[in-house]
Amino acid sequence: MSRPNRDAQAEIFKHYAPIDKQIGLSVARKDLRRLFEEIGLLNEIHRTIFLTILDELGNNILRHSGSGVITLTGYRLASRKGIRIVAEDKGQGIGDLTKVLRPGYSQDNGMGLGLNLIESLADDVRIASLIHGGTRVEVWKWV
Repeated sequence: MSRPNRDAQAEIFKHYAPIDKQIGLSVARKDLRRLFEEIGLLNEIHRTIFLTILDELGNNILRHSGSGVITLTGYRLASRKGIRIVAEDKGQGIGDLTKVLRPGYSQDNGMGLGLNLIESLADDVRIASLIHGGTRVEVWKWV
């Protein structure tokens, strides 16, 4: 499902979490759990899906760039709740998005399942990567 009209959304939480080898994903995971409380997301299955997406994005930053930032934004639209997770880094970029999205393909001998997993769990995934460095992955999920 794609994003609803931006004017109809109520942004209720936004936080920028640094990701690096010293901090790891601890700040981002803590902020995501706080976001669950802010938007009233109680379902453990939904929480696990969001945490899995966050972990995959954060681990990609650590593996391919070493540092970056994850932005978490919560939305409430009538009875629906949504979370937008944006992961950004200044790494080498992705040379071929088509290959990276194929199951089993990895740029660094990993399992090659991360972006595929994110696509299967999310409602909308958008990837922008510059050949000379930097990647931005935007993920939307509504419940």
